[in-house]
Amino acid sequence: MTTRRDAILRGAARAAELHRELGLRERLRDGKRPVDVFDVAQRIGLLVLFRPLVGLLGAYVPTPGSDGMLITTRRNLHIQRFTAAHELGHYVLRHKAISLDTERDIGFVARGETASHDPQEFEADAFASELLLPKWLLVAHARRHRWGTSDLTRPEVAYQLSLRLGVSYAATCWALAQNDLIRRTTAQQLVATAPKASKQRALPDIVPENWYPDVWELSEHDRGVHVLGNPDDFLVLALRERVASGYTWDTEAMTSAGLTVERDERDTRHPDAMGGAVTRRLIVKGPAQGRVHLEERRAWEPQQSSLNTFELDLALIGAEPEGLPRAARAVAA
Repeated sequence: MTTRRDAILRGAARAAELHRELGLRERLRDGKRPVDVFDVAQRIGLLVLFRPLVGLLGAYVPTPGSDGMLITTRRNLHIQRFTAAHELGHYVLRHKAISLDTERDIGFVARGETASHDPQEFEADAFASELLLPKWLLVAHARRHRWGTSDLTRPEVAYQLSLRLGVSYAATCWALAQNDLIRRTTAQQLVATAPKASKQRALPDIVPENWYPDVWELSEHDRGVHVLGNPDDFLVLALRERVASGYTWDTEAMTSAGLTVERDERDTRHPDAMGGAVTRRLIVKGPAQGRVHLEERRAWEPQQSSLNTFELDLALIGAEPEGLPRAARAVAA
């Protein structure tokens, strides 16, 4: 008889094998983007459909020659992604029975909730955690942002890490503990600290209608990263600007991409001794998709003479709507 421990180890091991089979570690080791679970499903031939499910986050439906999964449209993108990873686990692990998964069936392994689940659910849930949140990916993102072990114990850092991994804040906290990057008691304390405080810290001068939108704190460490979020998310950019030498960031690309500039200011209190650089702080939001390219240059000089550049790969498009995943629809079109 398969024990819970055996089921968890088997699920995690199969996810690690899939990373190798698809070359995900090589593609993602720069810490610029999360695992694209819908692309993974498409690459291995699993049909994904989004429906307004009632009482379910997702379902795995094995049928002869055409296995598929259903994912709810009633929850946010982070939950859709983790649910898809769970259902993908059922498929990859060759589970035969239909699985109807509620909120209690998703993410329970990382939370340490081990009661009232059969071995197949243990396997699928361990698979999901390892697929989306392997230790090597957590470390890759932390290294890119120069977050040390002590930084990962801070709620605001764990929150920013969760955004870059494309999963919930709680799932990230538990994954850090599962992979021995923080203590489990620390993860419990982090989960008990709502992300709202981290959002307010990043937006001290803006009071939105509510605090549901995410708040991305972006610096030069985020050059080229994939920002997977919602149209009402706030992006807070803090970029060094050599304004004393006449160089400024041209932000026209932001508005051209459909972003609205909420704040544009410079912190001149502590300029760098070398070159008089200050911090340019931009707060933007909006339904943007595609690459945004900013240049730091002198307005009177040719564009090719820029001193510095900064790019973001934006996908501020929110949860997947009813039907096929957006990427699959784009390919079909």
